[in-house]
Amino acid sequence: MEQLSFLAIPAVGAKLTPEQAMRLAISEAAKGSARVSPNPQVGAVVLDRDGGFMASGYHEYFGGPHAEVNALKNFSNQQLQGAQVYVTLEPCAHEGKTPSCAKMMAKLPLAKVVFGLIDPNPLVAGQGAEILKSAGIEAELFSSADKKAEDEIRLLLEESCEAFLWNFRNKKVFVALKMASSLDGQVALRSGESQWITGPESREYVHYLRACYDAVLVGKGTVEFDDPSLNIRHSTISKKNKVIVIDAEGDLLHKFADLKMTQVHDSADLLWCVSAELSEETQKKLAKLSNRPRVLFVKTKVAGDLDLQDLLAQLYALGLRSVLVEGGAFTASSFINCSLVNRLYLFQAPIIMGSGGSLSWTNSVRIATMSEKLKLQNPRYQVFGNDFLITGVL
Repeated sequence: MEQLSFLAIPAVGAKLTPEQAMRLAISEAAKGSARVSPNPQVGAVVLDRDGGFMASGYHEYFGGPHAEVNALKNFSNQQLQGAQVYVTLEPCAHEGKTPSCAKMMAKLPLAKVVFGLIDPNPLVAGQGAEILKSAGIEAELFSSADKKAEDEIRLLLEESCEAFLWNFRNKKVFVALKMASSLDGQVALRSGESQWITGPESREYVHYLRACYDAVLVGKGTVEFDDPSLNIRHSTISKKNKVIVIDAEGDLLHKFADLKMTQVHDSADLLWCVSAELSEETQKKLAKLSNRPRVLFVKTKVAGDLDLQDLLAQLYALGLRSVLVEGGAFTASSFINCSLVNRLYLFQAPIIMGSGGSLSWTNSVRIATMSEKLKLQNPRYQVFGNDFLITGVL
């Protein structure tokens, strides 16, 4: 989930091509990225019968009006006669927290609705388009005579709601991994010290990323050494988040009340992942706490490590749909070794730490031949201060 540089809103009446209209809709969709989960980001653009810009809108927050409603709300039927709507995702057919967008649009004198993606939700999945067609409105999946542009836009559409698509297609939690490293791939000293590798601009962006995912996940080592708050501290975003801590033996529960995260989070938003084999011992530890986290008892593998597949399945059952893994090195490597990372955010600072006294974030990742190398798909690059970010699908 990459924060886009938002496109400028055109002047009313400015002519837009279908490609420009859909790119603008994608840009608008990104404005809701921190507030819409578990819904997808959606943006919409309204053009008049001649292709002139009328308005745009986006889904601003979960439970709020959808993009189509926000884009169309200020127009009369007369003004919308023959209008065209470009929307990133097929208009919803079902009634949920909000009315059906397809049914709303079917009552308007629109000429055409072009949508970027078919909604994978079985409550929609083509039904939104059929509602529009039944009302005499053209409803079609976006395409372009310029195949290169079409492919680029199709990729942007998929990325704009990648967690939502993954959830419905696979019934699993979408996992993003964020790491901050030196130029030589080191994320901490052997002692565990890691603050700070990257600069303040990168750290501000990380707080934006935290707001885009349902929860932040860290390992015991990160909590033990850094005692982080792991809340969202962003200049324009005020939002609570959930924190997941992997602490297989429950070692940190005895000092739970003294951790910084307990000062800024409700205990119900702190999820402690402990080995199912230590259930009885853990319950005894919890009984001594006046303020306690929610504990997930997770299956263990033969080597004693927690089964991350089981952990993610439990998170999905709890309603979490996306997780941002923030390390450290062992936790990052564990998720990569289990092929559980969907997207990587790698921040690199212009420093060298040396491998002799440091930890690499891929320390336990092993490949035997170059044919087994892990490749980042569709990489994108951004600069934050002196730092460099590369993100892509892993």
